[in-house]
Amino acid sequence: MKSPRTLLPAAAVMGSMLLVSCTGEPDGSAEGDDEVITVATQRQPHLYAPYVYEDFAPEGVTIEVVPMDNSTDQVQALISGDVDFALTGVPTVITSVSQGEDVTLIGSGADGGSGLIGDADIDGIADLEGREIAHVPGSSQEMALRTLLEEEGLDPDTDVELVNLGYADMYDALSAGDVDAFAGAEVGVSMALLDGFEPVGDIYETPLGSVNIGLATTGTLAEEDPELVDQILDAHAEAVQELESDEEVWIEGAATQFGFEEEVLEEAVQNIWLGSEIDEEYRSSMEALTENMVELDVIDEAPEIDDVVTEVD
Repeated sequence: MKSPRTLLPAAAVMGSMLLVSCTGEPDGSAEGDDEVITVATQRQPHLYAPYVYEDFAPEGVTIEVVPMDNSTDQVQALISGDVDFALTGVPTVITSVSQGEDVTLIGSGADGGSGLIGDADIDGIADLEGREIAHVPGSSQEMALRTLLEEEGLDPDTDVELVNLGYADMYDALSAGDVDAFAGAEVGVSMALLDGFEPVGDIYETPLGSVNIGLATTGTLAEEDPELVDQILDAHAEAVQELESDEEVWIEGAATQFGFEEEVLEEAVQNIWLGSEIDEEYRSSMEALTENMVELDVIDEAPEIDDVVTEVD
């Protein structure tokens, strides 16, 4: 994992929800009678792919991207019908499925993009005892953090202070000394590393591995319009392939769309593994994740993976 420099202030990057097309034009840019398909995402480099979907969308379909602040908002937007698809956190999808919500994963999105970063004087996971640690509740990073703490004999609810903080605010909070560490996402991870902060253990060394982001929709849409779902998954797969094969496109696009410095992104993309398929290895990691979420009392009962994933031909 590499490390970058400073970018725009967090507040300037993570604004309120805004509907824009993949080309950055405002809502209403669809041509003629094109069907408008909305895709929710977040302002992070590992969730950039939807901005490329338009290049691979089927004829007569316009893709519009809805940036949101977190996976919970994205999944709620899916459930309410405000968006059609979401590139979002896998744990949030699993939680919603366990609660009987109409959400399903149709593809993977991005593994990695995470880090557990802290002050240089923190000597490993055990030394987090009594420290303040920023996290996003329900995120893959929280699941990994809780697991790492418990493996060291620490109770995440009593032996450390977990601080609910948005990804975009974590680097600033650590720099200001408001927290001692954070379990967060790119680009904050790379920014902190370049500034001299250190990894506090390996966030990927749990049964969860590096599983993080997936492409989701509703079970209703998957059942009623499987052709559309297949077309959007194909566009996602082609977008991912393009970004993986040409990091300059990925970096320049994310820099333009999100306002991140290219130097930061050059480092951050080395900590991200894009994807689109849900193969047996991915399903196994998801099973480990669901069991882990039960053990951590995040969900009451682990759903069957076949209830979380809809196979798309």
